[in-house]
This record gives sequence, C-alpha cells and structure tokens, in this order.
Amino acid sequence: MKVLVYPADKYGCGHFRMIWPGEELRKQGYDVDVIYGKDRHVRVHLEGEKVVDAEIEADVVVFQRLTHKYMSQVVSVLRSKGIAVVVDIDDDLNAIDPNNPAWNMVHPKEEGWPHSWKHLNEACRTATLVTVSTPALLDVYAKHGRGHVLYNYLPDQYDGIPHTDSDVIGWPASYHSHPNDPIVVGGAIARLVSEGYSFKMAGDASGAGKAFGLVSDPEGQPCSVEEWPYAVAQFGIGIAPLADTKFNRSKSWLKPLEMSAAGVPWVASPRAEYERLHALGAGLTAERGRVWYRTLKSLAESSQRRSELSEAGREVARGLRLADHAWRWLEAWERAWKIEQNKA
Repeated sequence: MKVLVYPADKYGCGHFRMIWPGEELRKQGYDVDVIYGKDRHVRVHLEGEKVVDAEIEADVVVFQRLTHKYMSQVVSVLRSKGIAVVVDIDDDLNAIDPNNPAWNMVHPKEEGWPHSWKHLNEACRTATLVTVSTPALLDVYAKHGRGHVLYNYLPDQYDGIPHTDSDVIGWPASYHSHPNDPIVVGGAIARLVSEGYSFKMAGDASGAGKAFGLVSDPEGQPCSVEEWPYAVAQFGIGIAPLADTKFNRSKSWLKPLEMSAAGVPWVASPRAEYERLHALGAGLTAERGRVWYRTLKSLAESSQRRSELSEAGREVARGLRLADHAWRWLEAWERAWKIEQNKA
C-alpha cells in the first residue's frame, strides 16, 4: 500500500497530524511519503471552474484541511480512479470565532478567494475516510459514518525536555488564536499578578494584557515548532483556558498534553478532551474565575504539589508517545484502502 501524505502547513497542525506520523511510519518501514507544497505530485486538469481529471500515483492519498475549491473537487476525481482519499481535520472550521484571524481565511466569499469551509465540508462528504482529532468532530465532518478518530500524540522531540520548578504562571498560546478564552479565568491572573506572581506566554502576547485585566501585555515568546517544547517548559505552572463554545468543544487535548510532557503542572477548562487527559492522571481543571484563582494560588504556594503534578503529567505523556501509536494512522489508512477496494 503506497501512501502519499499532504500536510497543509509546516506549523504545529501539519506536524502533529501529518508530518510526524508519516515520517514515523516511513522510519518503521512502511511505504509512506510526506509531500510538501513545493513538491506537490497532483496534476489537476480544469474545464472552466470544474476539475475534470487529477493525476497521481498512490493507493491512498491523505490530504489535510482541504479548503481550496479545486482541491476539494479532486477528492471525487481520485476516488473514481480507485484511489482512496483521506481528509484529515482537527478543528471545526464551521464554528471558528470571527475574532480569530483564521476566520477571514476560510469564510465563504462571493468573489475571488478560493478557500472556504464549505469546500472542506464537501471534501469530507465525498472522502473515502475522514480522520479527526476528537470524537466531537465526527458529528461535524463524518456523519456519513466513514470517520476515524486519531488523537494527537507526541513525537520524540518531547522526550526528556528539561524543566525547572517555579511559581511562574504561563499560557502556551498566541492570544490572536484564542481571543475569547482568557475571560474564563475571570480576574484570577490579574489578582495573582497584583500579588507579585509572574505571568508569561509562549506565543504572540499582543492584546493578551487587556484580555486578562493586566495593565500591559505579558512577556511573549513566538517561536518555531522546534523551539516550542522548550518554550512551554519555561513555565512553573501552565494554564489552558477554553471558553465553552462549539468550536472549543471539538478542541483536542494537545496543549495540556504538551505541558504534561514538559513536566509543567497545569490547570485547564473542563472541556471534553481536557477532561479526558485529566482522567488519565494529568493536571487539574477549573471552571469559574474564583476556582481558577484558588487552584492556581494553591499550586503557586506549594512546590511539593507542583512536583507531584509534574511527575504525574510526565507519566501520562510517556504513554502517549507517537512512536507507540503511529500504527493508528496506518490502521486508518488501511481502512480507507479497504473501503475503496470494496465500494463496488
């Protein structure tokens, strides 16, 4: 079975969902190639605005986040040739917040712009199989029953990340991607900062100060995919706030999982996948602002409790290594191949 994997980007999403699983399986001896943008092998033939043919040599083709109007049409064309097409998606783009800059990138436009969440919906409807990062996304993109959950796991880069204990509170996120999430902590962060505790971010902090009720933006640290685990590990205590929205109810456990691997004890909103990770023994959850304050304050005051949660989180993360779970991607792709072979 020859598999071609097409990541949508080289950022976190592209790596966790496509690049790292594909590379791991290739390392294990499977016929899997990760194809980057400049090396695209798909030759698309158009008649006006309609894709009439697409040329590619593979048994299974895995696309990520197909929002382009032409590439969404490629799905059914390839399937007509007996090629299994898998579409991977890890966010509910239909429910993305208008305050998130990505909203403007995928909002359906009448003229000119080729990307749309409507194209993604169509690609998922016609795909052989849709792979998603959470069970909630099955109800969005795989109501036809051809869906497969692939939780996010951690590559070898997250093994053995050094961590120094402290009472520094941190949020590993960029504010522009989470514009309405700080509100769930209420005044907890502002109150803790007023008491002398430090609050930092790993990511773009522009605008975060006002959102958390601070007099200025906290220290931020935008960084590359390779630098990210070390940026996360700089915190003594991590937070993962998520507002209770349709978009967030489909979010994966990745952010607190990264903190767990880096030895950072964390407090998170009780969204479904964060609760799932917490149930395995990692981190703590908090809903209302006063609970956020009380929980973070107790961690800031107790190095022993931080140490206990740090080790518990690392232990959970050890069981969620990509090297031990890459077979799940292969299983999904083999399922797609069998669906395609048996569709007649």
